[in-house]
Amino acid sequence: MKLKRGIPRESCDFCHRRKIKCDRSLRTKTGHTSCSQCALRQGPCHLNDPTETRNRRRTHQNTRGDKPGLATGEERAHRARHDISNDNLNPVGTFTSASHLEPEFPIQEHGSTFMQDPNDMFVDGFLGLSRDNIFFLDQIFMGDENSSMNWLGNEQDLVQDHSIQASTTDTRSRDEGQAQVQAQVSTQNPMEISHQSLQILPEDTDSNTTFTTAIHHYFKFAAPWLPIIHEDAFWEDYHSNRCSPLLTSAIACRGIPFTNLPNKWTLQQRFAHNFRESFLNTRSIASDTGKIRLDDLEALALMANFEYEESDSSDKGSLPLYSNLGRLFLKHESLVLMTLQYTIEDTFYTLHGSSSSSSSLARAQERRVLLYWHVYGLDAFHCLDRKQISLIPDKEVAENEDEDDDELPQHEARDFLDAILELSVIARKILKKLCSKSAKRAGIDSVHVHGIYALIYRWRNHTCPSHLRRYETEDCPGGLGFELTTSDNDGRPITQNRYIQLHRAVLWALEINCLMQVENYVSEFGIKDSGHLAGEIIRARVEYESLSALSDMLSICRWMNQHDIHENGNEFSLVDLAPLALRNVCAGLCFWICQRGITAIQRGSAQIQTQMQVQTQTQKQMMESYIENARLLRDTAAKAVSHRDTGDVLERLDKQVALFEEQLAVCTG
Repeated sequence: MKLKRGIPRESCDFCHRRKIKCDRSLRTKTGHTSCSQCALRQGPCHLNDPTETRNRRRTHQNTRGDKPGLATGEERAHRARHDISNDNLNPVGTFTSASHLEPEFPIQEHGSTFMQDPNDMFVDGFLGLSRDNIFFLDQIFMGDENSSMNWLGNEQDLVQDHSIQASTTDTRSRDEGQAQVQAQVSTQNPMEISHQSLQILPEDTDSNTTFTTAIHHYFKFAAPWLPIIHEDAFWEDYHSNRCSPLLTSAIACRGIPFTNLPNKWTLQQRFAHNFRESFLNTRSIASDTGKIRLDDLEALALMANFEYEESDSSDKGSLPLYSNLGRLFLKHESLVLMTLQYTIEDTFYTLHGSSSSSSSLARAQERRVLLYWHVYGLDAFHCLDRKQISLIPDKEVAENEDEDDDELPQHEARDFLDAILELSVIARKILKKLCSKSAKRAGIDSVHVHGIYALIYRWRNHTCPSHLRRYETEDCPGGLGFELTTSDNDGRPITQNRYIQLHRAVLWALEINCLMQVENYVSEFGIKDSGHLAGEIIRARVEYESLSALSDMLSICRWMNQHDIHENGNEFSLVDLAPLALRNVCAGLCFWICQRGITAIQRGSAQIQTQMQVQTQTQKQMMESYIENARLLRDTAAKAVSHRDTGDVLERLDKQVALFEEQLAVCTG
């Protein structure tokens, strides 16, 4: 809600962007020049900062007489590179020195200049993420453009005011008083977790071997499609006794379902309860600091929304207190808020005898980027599926809600993570355009629907990396959709690696999920001015796109059967390795096609009695085809055998398929 004219804004730029309460004016009366939020994150506390991106762009427009949107991104980038080359500036100086003239293009385009630094850590491929996307994530979670330089490995110090130095001193003195308590928690031997969790094993079983086997299986089978941490970084911290016990429990919990242990489900719950107890105790100790360890946050990312089984055992992790607190604080929303508002620490206290010293996590800078990628992408699809407004703010607060304020540069993504991130941006746009207040009141604007489809098609044909795109044969026997090939449209073989087929399947499923969510929103909210020809056109297109997406997913299901993962005598389907994407999309489409068939039967049941026998037989064949396709989707979802909640998913699907068959039997007699 905008302020009335004449009333000055009192909240700082950081709090205003995130729409959180700011106490800057109250702290000013006590002699502090920064709010508590900025003091905790140890960042600058500006009020209407003239160097801020939105203010700077508005200033340049007023000064130079430019009209908004007049220059394209390429023109602005070319102009900026020309100015920098003429001034002979160091690329890093563009960000760290306030005396230099700021370039006239959005923050996501700064990467093209920063890449010129030969000592840059991102030159040789960084997580498969482009530089523009890395700066995009940093803007989302850090808030100001100079914050990137704090954690990207640069040794040059940013210019900060005296208030930040004062708040840093206050924070340091407070932390020193709690150093010993935090050190006790931080230096707990991770192997103690394994002995506590594996007490149910037979006496002749090596608990250490079981624990490390579960961790290895996580990195082999669970991490390739949704990575949280680098494997080499984890083992370096683990063997150096720097790794958080929370993270070891979380990784073992997520990895043990892929083992062959007969009691793996019980062990998984043991690891989960140990994580829950340790996490809540750790946050209780550090509740007034506003800080969290990076690996503790990584553990929460792994365990958010995990389903705990409560028992009457004497295990402390099963006590009602932990159960109730877990339902409040171990959710997806908590992960997002902690990532946004907490100070994430890469350096922490460790004990050495009677003294304490600081230690850093391995590859902490890269892990922070990976965490941001995970939280942003997971939140985009989480909110899209649930029609919830995201807690993550847009990169910039747009004055006009129709502005594309979080749009990334439209170029081909580098690899899997890049493609996921840019599809996540599209998912946020779907939620923003099709689930707005105006759409809920008056219906969805058909222009917005066409625009969303254009974004999805552009991602499919241009943004998605060529080796991860979907290539089809021209003729497919049986008329059951397209047939996937092992080469692109030019006949060149697709690059093969260990998990490329898994990555391809995940990307295709997420794209289909976006298409089906458009249909879901249109069905619920309707089309604005639906009585006009434009409304009829968009309804026909939505139905076409949805049925095409269904046909594509059926072909993908048949294709996935040919690409199981074999490892040390174990065989896992692609659906088993990526259940949140592949299993859930298959289950959703199975439910959708059953519901569509039931609706068609109910709508046409009164007419079937008066129709010719040929027409009745044709509809019956179509409904039988629906049932066959629903069973294919159901059987594909059933391949996620390494996940216990798959049984609940299948139970709901079986009920829906049975209801569909019953309706068809009653209708056709």
